Amino acid sequence: MKSTNWYELFYWITRADSVKQFFDTTSTLFTWFTAIFFIAVIVSSIGAANSVSERNSRSEEEDKTDPDIRAWRTAKKYFSICFYVFLPLAMITWFGYVAVPTKKEALLIVAGGGTMQFLTTDSSARKIPHEMSTFVVTELKSMAESAKVDIGLKEDKEKILEEAKKMSAAELMQKMKEDTSFAKVIMNK
Repeated sequence: MKSTNWYELFYWITRADSVKQFFDTTSTLFTWFTAIFFIAVIVSSIGAANSVSERNSRSEEEDKTDPDIRAWRTAKKYFSICFYVFLPLAMITWFGYVAVPTKKEALLIVAGGGTMQFLTTDSSARKIPHEMSTFVVTELKSMAESAKVDIGLKEDKEKILEEAKKMSAAELMQKMKEDTSFAKVIMNK
């Protein structure tokens, strides 16, 4: 049985937020490029079709020799290549963004998984009454849900604090009078 390399495990747990941020940034970037090249393919297709209809050429050979039509078709070809390169990159990075946990989620996975592994395999843990093990499982699920809620609250607090930093004192006081949740976050900082 392979032993766990705790240094490697904790290294990747501490790097989890950075890896998630990398996937977030690259997926957004690749998605924008994919969308831009998709639009460019559509525009170049319309341009090529428009050039063909304007020329009223009688054959495919005439279309191949016309410089305007060739330019549109060449542009469409290169835009299509770029689109088909960026599409899988966008899909892979979006999958990475979805699949990589944050640091808090990774710690919950390791702690919960280790606890459940112990409870299900250790012979002394089997002597624990069923009600107690059910209670532990329920508490772990509750902790997981509260951790998800805490993550959302922390992000909201950070947004509010960033917004407050950009305000003047008068604007800050006015906003605190209007929004009590805003005031609570500012006062509890």
